[in-house]
Amino acid sequence: MSRRGIAVDKGLILDAAERIFFLRGVSATSLEAVAAAAGVTRPTIYRNIGNRDALLLAVLVRLTERFLERLKPRLLAAEDLPEAIVLLIETTAMSASRDELNLIFGAEDEGQTGLPIPGVLAPLSELFGRVLKEMEEHLPGTLRSGVDYKEAGEWIIRLAISFTTIEVAPPHSSAKSKRLIRTYALPALVFVPEH
Repeated sequence: MSRRGIAVDKGLILDAAERIFFLRGVSATSLEAVAAAAGVTRPTIYRNIGNRDALLLAVLVRLTERFLERLKPRLLAAEDLPEAIVLLIETTAMSASRDELNLIFGAEDEGQTGLPIPGVLAPLSELFGRVLKEMEEHLPGTLRSGVDYKEAGEWIIRLAISFTTIEVAPPHSSAKSKRLIRTYALPALVFVPEH
């Protein structure tokens, strides 16, 4: 409820913000523009969501939830937990570099990558941790003893970000990226028997 007693749909504000962020870019998006697109006032956005960084974070969390829900059937259809983790890391990195998850970096314009937005790691670690838990419950294989789901979610995000932001010449092929993930990232999370 707003101060005047009129119910405000946060989803309406987030829908408008998402459109404006993608249309104009993060740096060119003002709360006034989002308010106008949502048909609310700037103070309404502050009361219901917060400042522009909080709004960007809320949009990114919602986009990430949708991304993970779309990806989940592929993850749960994987051969085993290690292969699902490889798919999760690689697909997240690809999405962060070219799709909706590029907002994770507060990207200013298409093709440019900025710094991760403030406060992004905690909620995304939680989301990825929940997906990892669900994968472990449904697929053959288990996480290493003592692995915390939220911390593992953070590790997965950090890996995906590194694949997205660190330039390699020539760029890695999908096969090389998967090999790197299997060889160096998976052993931190799951027991991977040698083939």
